[in-house]
Amino acid sequence: MIADREILYPPPLTSVQPLLAIIPAELHSWIAEKHIQYLDDRIHKIDRLTDYLANCQYVEQERNEFVTFVLDWTRREAPDLECYLREYQKRFSGVRMNVEKLCVEFLDRVGRVSLDADFLDFWAQFAKINELDSVHGMFLTSGRWYVNVMLPAVKELVYCFLASYETIPETTRNELAYHVTRRVITPRFAETPESYNHAYERRFATLFMPVLQHFDRKLCFLFELFSQIPESHFTSIAEFVTDVKIKPEKYNSLLSQGIYPPFGWHELNASRKTRRPGKSLSEASINLLQVIPGDFHERALTAIDCLSILKEYELNYNNYNYKGRFGLISKYQYWVTSKLLSESSSKLFMDAILLDRFFDAFAILEHSTDQQH
Repeated sequence: MIADREILYPPPLTSVQPLLAIIPAELHSWIAEKHIQYLDDRIHKIDRLTDYLANCQYVEQERNEFVTFVLDWTRREAPDLECYLREYQKRFSGVRMNVEKLCVEFLDRVGRVSLDADFLDFWAQFAKINELDSVHGMFLTSGRWYVNVMLPAVKELVYCFLASYETIPETTRNELAYHVTRRVITPRFAETPESYNHAYERRFATLFMPVLQHFDRKLCFLFELFSQIPESHFTSIAEFVTDVKIKPEKYNSLLSQGIYPPFGWHELNASRKTRRPGKSLSEASINLLQVIPGDFHERALTAIDCLSILKEYELNYNNYNYKGRFGLISKYQYWVTSKLLSESSSKLFMDAILLDRFFDAFAILEHSTDQQH
């Protein structure tokens, strides 16, 4: 098991209530509606976003370096997963710190914004940092990418699982575990050897699926929270926004966690449906652990512990970027910026920025500045 696991957790999130007092109240509905549009676009246009980020030249060096970092740890035999978490924590926290720094800078300058060289310089920094942040988010959440941060932890689990097969030589177990892991977690980019036995993969995937389902359910915790909030039936996002505005105490359980309730519009509507109780992590992993030889149990438990912590990073990222502080500040920033542009340029800008195409949006700002001068 991983010792002192709490210190390896992502940066804690704070209440968004003070932030809501800073952003003009008349913009809350606009921000909520644009953010829901943004979330919908990420679902329906994910292929375009994936291709854009995978080929964005402005973050190519950092993207490739991160891929190397994850794959290097994944290929190691008996990796120190606590060390891996410490290194990952530095990377995640470093990007978050830069994003937050830019958020604070925008809030400081919001009353004196104009489309000048200083603001363009700010936007150039914002574009670069947020492309990096988007890449980190995709590495956390998407099997469409070349790597996922949970690969080293899952590879350890596969390695322990394969130890139950006496026919697999110890000298080849690590390499086979790597290929099984890639095919289970990042199948689009997996390279399959000619001698690969798919039976190992199928059996592991069957045993591992309940573990992933446990974490997926944990990431969807808003369903449970919304189902516990009384009188939350709204016909529009604007109506939901108004209720949060006049009855903040009703939503304190969400606001205090750094979550802006209207950003969970879809979860609110879905929360009215009955859901079957989910499995605990111990229940979800029991069948997998039962087939792992006793000598490998401690390694397997450490891998599950590491996976649990990495899912805390995914939850933290989702809450900060998609449900809370960054969603609020970024949409406020986009509104302020769009008011500096012509109607046609404003539409192009919003179309680009709402799909995280930060440098495309920045190019529109530069072109608009050139036209004004």
